[in-house]
Amino acid sequence: MRGPMQVGERPAQAVLDGAIGLALATGVPLRLRGPLRDADLALALAAMKLGGDADAAREPLSGTGEVELTLPHPRAGVHVLDLPYPGAVARALWTLSWPLALLGKPSELRLHGPNHSDDAPTFHDLRLGWAPFAAQFGLKMALELTHAGFGSDEGEIVAALDPAPALTPLRAVHRGLLRQVSVVAAVGGGRHEAAQDAAERVVRAMRRRGVIAEAERVPLPLPPSSPARSRWAITATAEFENSVVTVSTLGQAPALVGPEQGDRLAERLSRFLERRGALDSNMAERMLLPSFLCASGLGARAGTPPSCHYTASEVTGSLLELATIARQALPVRAVVDGAEGEEGVVVVAPQA
Repeated sequence: MRGPMQVGERPAQAVLDGAIGLALATGVPLRLRGPLRDADLALALAAMKLGGDADAAREPLSGTGEVELTLPHPRAGVHVLDLPYPGAVARALWTLSWPLALLGKPSELRLHGPNHSDDAPTFHDLRLGWAPFAAQFGLKMALELTHAGFGSDEGEIVAALDPAPALTPLRAVHRGLLRQVSVVAAVGGGRHEAAQDAAERVVRAMRRRGVIAEAERVPLPLPPSSPARSRWAITATAEFENSVVTVSTLGQAPALVGPEQGDRLAERLSRFLERRGALDSNMAERMLLPSFLCASGLGARAGTPPSCHYTASEVTGSLLELATIARQALPVRAVVDGAEGEEGVVVVAPQA
């Protein structure tokens, strides 16, 4: 067995998540420095729970100093995971789906915790933006939002995973032509006028930039204990021939949406449209883990493992760091061609 994977002190989210996913899929120990807190700790404990008892790991992971973590082999089946911190639900879905996919059997993740928080993906980001890329790796997925949890309120997302016998390679070098831009106003509770107005503002802002967009409103299921005021999430999705990107914003009544909020969402989408990469910076980071596993040949694969090849609209420090960690756990070669802050090309191939 290979030696422990090393991650630095206070690693970025994408780096820690990728390392946990690699450790779970390969059995290679993970060496890190504690304490882990909040969403980081919740994710590590959830990974332990996929194949064993997480309680024994809580104390060493919460303490100060170096910790060597050996994750158990995950089991297919239904996993109910408590992720009580903002952002942890999306991170768990991004990270834990892939070790389960390698088992080649259906599994279900029931993720309890906030799923609509500032600076974290919404349910529609995951369903419209991430799931299509997961499908390109052969991981069919049905995502259901049973309860929307805003802020620190608990919600639930259920992910039914139906993997192919072996991961298939991602090839997304050119995004292709822009097919459509849609703006979804997901509304729960109370009146929906503010959310509809926010969506229309995004549509108008995109049209001022020369991009035709259409808005629609969909219901958002809130827990019975949720306050009666309206809560909503606006997600703008740009679909290309070979790619997709989403951006979102949140709101609640009685706060009204100013014109600048719709403009800011449109500006975020426009920045991606102005660049050439097929994947945005966040998705490029998140697609490294399945690319590592695919190029290593893990799972029921015969013959030479395939390479994964995609372009990023922006190279980040996390992308570069995670690419160097992979070789500590797997016989793969990950190359990121591009300077930090610029567009880049990512190639993950079997080690020669």
